[in-house]
Amino acid sequence: MAYSHDNPSDNAAAKFTTDGTLHGLITAVLSLFFTVLLQVKGYLPGNILVLPAGGAVGYFIGRTIARTAFGAGAQLVTSVYSPSGDTTKYTPTFSHIEALEIKGDLEGAAAAWEQAVAEHPDSMLTIVRAADFHLRLRHDPEAALERFLRARALGAGTPDSRRYVQQKIVDLYLGPLKDDGRAMVELRRLIDGFPGSREADGARAALADIKARRAAS
Repeated sequence: MAYSHDNPSDNAAAKFTTDGTLHGLITAVLSLFFTVLLQVKGYLPGNILVLPAGGAVGYFIGRTIARTAFGAGAQLVTSVYSPSGDTTKYTPTFSHIEALEIKGDLEGAAAAWEQAVAEHPDSMLTIVRAADFHLRLRHDPEAALERFLRARALGAGTPDSRRYVQQKIVDLYLGPLKDDGRAMVELRRLIDGFPGSREADGARAALADIKARRAAS
């Protein structure tokens, strides 16, 4: 059955299922059954007031057990029915694009990467993968640089991923784009942004080399 994220009745149904109410009602019915059975056997008084008491006890026991045992599962189900809550961000996958790359359909893969970036504009992973595609398979450093710069502008990702992006920008300026002026700016950014890293040490050496070459020319 499909549920609408915007339909209050669907959210209510999810809440009914996940907050223990459903389990409480099931346990209440079972409790009533066993209460009647015990009355018939003579273990409990035949007073009719015993029935609602037994049902109430079963309801609260069932609801408590459900909330305790299935709290994590309830949270997951609620996140599906009501994604506006505190949920884990979706991580896109790229298997269909990788299949195009393997077949050698670079035009199709390029279009698919553009669509993926358009659909996930805040996903650093998507943009970096698209940049790597243009650099690695299409040998288009300008297109790769544009996407690496876009990924950096997000200001997101782990320190490792941000360092990777900055290093790729440096590599593009030092390598295929052959722009020493921009390379020096980006090398300094790498040194200042990731002090003590191996990349920062390499950036210092590269920066010194560029300055030495410029002084000698």
